Amino acid sequence: MRNKLLVAGTLALAMTCTTVFSSITPAVVKAASVSTVQTQTAENSDDYVYCYAGLTWAEYWKAEGVMAAGDTTSSDTADSHDEKDKGAFDAVTRATTNHGLHRGSYQCTAIIEGEKGTYNISHWTDANTAILTNGEKITFTRGAIKTSDGTEDTMKDYKVYGLKYVPVAVKSSDFEAFKAKYSVVENNGTLIGGYGEKNLQAYNNVTASVDKDTNGLKTAEKQSDGSFTFTQRSNGSSSGIKDKTLKTADLNNMGATVKDASGSYGEFLRVDFTKDYGDLGANMQAVKWTYYGNDSTRSKALATYGTKFAADNWMHKSMGIQLGLTNSIRCQLPKGYDGTGYWSLTIYALGYDDSTYNFEATDANIVKPDTNAGDTTELNKLVSSVEDLKKSDYTEKSWNSFETELNEAKDILAKETPTQAEINEAVEHLTAAKNALDKYEYGTANLSYADFYYGELNDVKEDTTLDLTSDKAASYRESGMYDAVSSATTNKYKSFFSSTYSEDNANGQGGSIIGMKDVNIAVPTSLYENAKKAISENKECSNKLLEIIGSMKLSDNAPSEYKILNGDGTLTAMKSEVTEDTSDTLTIKTQSSYGQYEVDPVTSENSPLSNLSAKDSLLGIIVEDEDGKKYGMEHLENIWIGGKFSFAVTDGFKEKHGNTIDYNRHEALQGKTIKKVTYLVKNGADIVINTNLKCKTLAGSDSIKATANDNFKDGATVSVDTAAVPSGSNYTLSSVSMGKTVLTEGTDYTYANNTLTIKATDNTGVGSYSMVFTDDTYSDIVASFTLESGYKTGDISINKNNQVTLPAGVNFKKYVNNITSIKINGVEKTGKGGIKATDLFDADGNINFNAAIKGKDGSSTPVFADKSASYTIELTSTGYPSVSGTVQLNTSILEASIKKAEELDSSKYTAETWKALQTALTEAKEAKSANTQAIVDAANTKLTEALSGLKEKAVTPSKPATPSNPDTTTTKKPATKPALKKSNVKLSKPVLKVGKTTKNKAKVTWKKVKKATGYEIQYTTKGFGNKKATKTIKVSKAKITSAQLKKLKKKTRYKVRIRAVYTKAGYQSATSKWSAIKTVKTK
Repeated sequence: MRNKLLVAGTLALAMTCTTVFSSITPAVVKAASVSTVQTQTAENSDDYVYCYAGLTWAEYWKAEGVMAAGDTTSSDTADSHDEKDKGAFDAVTRATTNHGLHRGSYQCTAIIEGEKGTYNISHWTDANTAILTNGEKITFTRGAIKTSDGTEDTMKDYKVYGLKYVPVAVKSSDFEAFKAKYSVVENNGTLIGGYGEKNLQAYNNVTASVDKDTNGLKTAEKQSDGSFTFTQRSNGSSSGIKDKTLKTADLNNMGATVKDASGSYGEFLRVDFTKDYGDLGANMQAVKWTYYGNDSTRSKALATYGTKFAADNWMHKSMGIQLGLTNSIRCQLPKGYDGTGYWSLTIYALGYDDSTYNFEATDANIVKPDTNAGDTTELNKLVSSVEDLKKSDYTEKSWNSFETELNEAKDILAKETPTQAEINEAVEHLTAAKNALDKYEYGTANLSYADFYYGELNDVKEDTTLDLTSDKAASYRESGMYDAVSSATTNKYKSFFSSTYSEDNANGQGGSIIGMKDVNIAVPTSLYENAKKAISENKECSNKLLEIIGSMKLSDNAPSEYKILNGDGTLTAMKSEVTEDTSDTLTIKTQSSYGQYEVDPVTSENSPLSNLSAKDSLLGIIVEDEDGKKYGMEHLENIWIGGKFSFAVTDGFKEKHGNTIDYNRHEALQGKTIKKVTYLVKNGADIVINTNLKCKTLAGSDSIKATANDNFKDGATVSVDTAAVPSGSNYTLSSVSMGKTVLTEGTDYTYANNTLTIKATDNTGVGSYSMVFTDDTYSDIVASFTLESGYKTGDISINKNNQVTLPAGVNFKKYVNNITSIKINGVEKTGKGGIKATDLFDADGNINFNAAIKGKDGSSTPVFADKSASYTIELTSTGYPSVSGTVQLNTSILEASIKKAEELDSSKYTAETWKALQTALTEAKEAKSANTQAIVDAANTKLTEALSGLKEKAVTPSKPATPSNPDTTTTKKPATKPALKKSNVKLSKPVLKVGKTTKNKAKVTWKKVKKATGYEIQYTTKGFGNKKATKTIKVSKAKITSAQLKKLKKKTRYKVRIRAVYTKAGYQSATSKWSAIKTVKTK
């Protein structure tokens, strides 16, 4: 009946997704595999097994009392539609590629025969994708076939053999033999068929539940030759579907129409049902027609006819159920009758009670032979009027339907003598498809992770059917799946990734990343209008459809990428360009502080991934395993910068900040191999990297244990116990590290016979070590141990000079690098937001009283807020005994010395010793704010020595007065040098900057200070209180604002400062305060 057989390249239908055809004959459909559900016997212990089985047309109709029952004769004679449907109950064969039997995949078994192979169809998922009975997938476009491995083929024809879900009772003793010959779905198995198209309703995840009362049940009877025959179907009261009652259909109220004679599909009589037919059409299996001739009482049938899908029966997505009779071996009118008169037709459907419609056919309903060519003027005009329509202006689904009808119309026009019925049907269908063309409304909306990822991880197709009751993404919203990412301690959830949106917690502490912000979406105009109407009517909605529509920000322009919103609230995968990145690679490791697995990119310069800004434009990451299953990653919890991501697969894993990582969505990845990673780029081409990353099976973290036998020394040994590793594993030592330093085998250690021997080198010492063991199947195992120093409590102390004292031979740098805890007055100061041990001490172990905790915002918080106060310090250093002590920066003695020096009279002392005192006094004053006690004490020592070294001026004895003598000339003594005037000049503190630095030079610059006549620059590798280590540069010209520090040591830190100087003859000199100290590090 139908040339409507491969709609836009779809074909379809099949047995069940759990079975595979190995051979098909007109008599037997044999499965290579069957459901693994345990065989079930019926209630009442009648020794029968109840199931669904795939039967050929001949097997199904043989016991039903119809014409040519059981006859498989075919016919080479074409009907009025050039289709060879005039046989009996042979397979329906189609060779056209314009339309498809995809609707047949609801209830029928079918095979595509290609030039290179045969493809047994289970069901279709969309207009161009079919799932085979072996689980593989093919794509189909107007006869062009492409398999999952890339093989291309061309269709020769398409055959529909019969029905795939016939309820059958089989004797328990015969059941194994039955399963060997037939495709079977046992109770609790799954029934699946088709895909939704407008009014037609697809079904999946329907569970079989056949019993002795199932309507339409046939009994299989084993014959002596091992074959099976089937009884007449029986009427029953149960549906055969788990948890579903038997449905009914009132054909009298379903828009029944006995069509005027047309024969557009080769039929001679046709009845359509155009109202509320979607579910019945999807479940329709077969139709029986009964002819009574002139008997209006329908008491005596003249003939009964069986039918075949596609040859006789059809259902259209928008034009209803279309049932016809074909003049064929299976349908010959009684002699002397022309088909006018009284008829009954009965529809048999899965899960339905039998539905019968009685009608009378008149001469106007009976198709007469017509050999005249029809008038194609109207069809030509219609085709011409739509040729300029653009695919990009319409929704994909409506365009595919339109394109299918357009190609069908062109095929009709290409025929030499198309009938008027064919032409009229083509005009009707093409006009309907043109009127049904749908455009998109574009905009943006915030999408939760669940709604965003559902379409990315599943094969979601465009569907405008409004459905406010179901929420297909509900399981994705469950805890641990694709729910929000919570963060109680950091603000990263709020602003770190610009492509996400977040909510603050009600208590004001932290918040959550909810999903993706301002995602481009496209909504079919018809759906948008229906949804807006539903919103205005305050309709309840179980999914996110109305919420997304209500929040959508419309745009006049089509974006470069978008998701399509469906009528059930789901969204398709992003329609976007894709770039395959062959320049970059990915690595995986199981030892990570962020997840049980961590994937890290190895990028090359200017590659797609190296140019990706995860913070600004990464919408998400999808990984795909070897089975084709996909998994999404969430920001912050999984996704990080630079293309890195991590994940957990078991409950309880905590990352380094203490947050427990959700594992449910990635649980199935353990043991799998990641074959592809896709980085979803906002408003850009998505980046795909094909890879081969094995997610090794997790082994117990303590499966390997390491025990140190010695304190640290050259030749210290460690025993390794591998008795608890998984059976069948073959772990080998891959690396040994001390802290973050990876040791070199042979140089730093040796390993043999489960014994590790540590050598004394620059890389080893007292502290924590880790050994990493690897296996091809199981995750890496880290065995940790500590080599102790052997010192006892008291061997390390904090002395009265505020200095950590260590036993002879202990390197302070190694000791301080091992510090894991610093408590000051009982408060922990290490860790996140704390201070580094190396900042609290100088190289000699002196406490740095100027130590400060640096904030990421540039702030600085002193560790010792009051330098004059006393503090208790507790230190914990791995491998060494803990130590505690009280520290206080004592400047009282220094201040007393300063006071003593300031009270002295310069006129009493020699210039040389006074100058030495003033230098020491200046340094002592600076040392009052020094960072260590050592500098304070050194400055006090120097000042005390200068005080002790003061020398008083020599006193000249006065001479007696010489009497006045007129003959004597008195020599006049030179006048005493006048005292210097006070300058009263105040100089501001210069601002010092560090410029270019080399191995032995460094440039410093400063801004000119008003009224300054010159500058003094000092630099040192220690403290400015250490005169010997401090160098001074004097700049005598005020206009000079830069200087070179020369003869510096390479790779050395220098402290630099500057002050302005004012000098003028007759006036006292003046200086500014020293500038802030800058640090210079040579190369």
